[in-house]
Amino acid sequence: MERLDPLLKYSWFPESESLYLSHLHEIIYSTMFYFIIHKFIAPLANRIVFGKSYTSITNDDLKDDFDIHTVSMVQAFVSLYILWPTLSIPLNTSIATYWDHQSSMVAALSCGYFLWDLTICIKNYKLYGLEFFAHAIGSLYVMLISLRPCCQPWIGKYLLYEISTPFVNVNWYIIQLTSGKDMTVKTVVPTPLNIINGLCLMAVFFVVRILWGSTANFILFRQFIKEWDQVPKYRSIGLIALNLTLTALNAVWFHKMVKIARKLASKSETTTTKKH
Repeated sequence: MERLDPLLKYSWFPESESLYLSHLHEIIYSTMFYFIIHKFIAPLANRIVFGKSYTSITNDDLKDDFDIHTVSMVQAFVSLYILWPTLSIPLNTSIATYWDHQSSMVAALSCGYFLWDLTICIKNYKLYGLEFFAHAIGSLYVMLISLRPCCQPWIGKYLLYEISTPFVNVNWYIIQLTSGKDMTVKTVVPTPLNIINGLCLMAVFFVVRILWGSTANFILFRQFIKEWDQVPKYRSIGLIALNLTLTALNAVWFHKMVKIARKLASKSETTTTKKH
């Protein structure tokens, strides 16, 4: 089945054999899209959704962090929308020779987001640190190399990680709103909502980023071995190393979630005991 890119008709280099050139417009426009969301749309949306809890924030970095998480939320839904058609590509499809314009579009639009993400991680390095910087640069590299083309059948399959992103962001919003840090207005979030989102976050994160991520790595590495004579060697080694690094980062983040959950559960038990 031919997989078409609805945005290809706007390409600046429609006749180019290079996927980098034929999809360059999508990379540029996507980058601009996320900068616009960050600068204008996210602050407006946060003022509407969070009201005084957002507008009363006295720390500029925290307010910007709200906006950044909102951009991340938008990206998650955009990614999940555009990747679904690519999931029908069989797992045993050649990683060395297969490509299509629809998968290339997914990679190009994702490149735009990760370019924005990388600039944010550099600008706010003290806030996000090495972990998020490594994630941004690694994800950008993976998407860029897929336009080589290389491993195109796996673009959408790895982007399934984004299923967990909305839960991550909601959890972050709840923590900020209930802590009242650097806010003059503290928001009361219903405990059941907090618990349900936390449980969904841990379950979905484990399934898509740990369980599926490890399985995908295993299948992909077998394909690398099978097609080693056809794939670009240095890029492939870099891709394998980055996939392992990103999987390790996901394991670190999941471990932190478990520790936080245990800490909250311990506090809850202590509070209940004191009441009795």
